[in-house]
Amino acid sequence: MTEEFSHLQKRYVNYCRLLAPYRPRYPNQNKIQTRRQDDGSPHVEIVDGRYHYVVTERGSEYERRIAEDEDELLYWLMSDVITGIALEIEVNNRIIGQDSRRQWFSKSIELLDRLSSVWAGRKESEYEKVLTRHPFRDDH
Repeated sequence: MTEEFSHLQKRYVNYCRLLAPYRPRYPNQNKIQTRRQDDGSPHVEIVDGRYHYVVTERGSEYERRIAEDEDELLYWLMSDVITGIALEIEVNNRIIGQDSRRQWFSKSIELLDRLSSVWAGRKESEYEKVLTRHPFRDDH
C-alpha cells in the first residue's frame, strides 16, 4: 500500500467513525476497496496521481469517475456510505403518506454535516436540483 493510499484509507476510516453509532451498511464499506468486487460496489484506483472511483458488476465496468484530489474522492465514497445508512434509517422509521425522500435526504445531509459542512451544503444543492425536477409527493 502506498503512503498516499494509506493516508486516504486513514481519513476514510476516521470519517466512518464520526458517523457513530451508525456504521457502513455493507461489510466492504469498512475500508476503501482497491480491487474490483464485481458486485456493484466501488473500488479506488490511483493512476498518475489521480483517483479513479470505479464501479463494476458481473465483469462489466458501469461507472468511472476521476477526482483530482482526495477530498473529491472521499465525498463520493462517504456519500455512498451515508446514503446506505440514511435509507436504512428511513425504512425503519417510515411515515405512511410521506415521501420517503424527506427523511432520506434530511438524514443524509445531517450525517454529511458531521464530516464537513461544505459536503453537507453540496449534497443539499444536489437534492434541491432533484426536487426541482421531481418534487416531494406526499400521500401517494
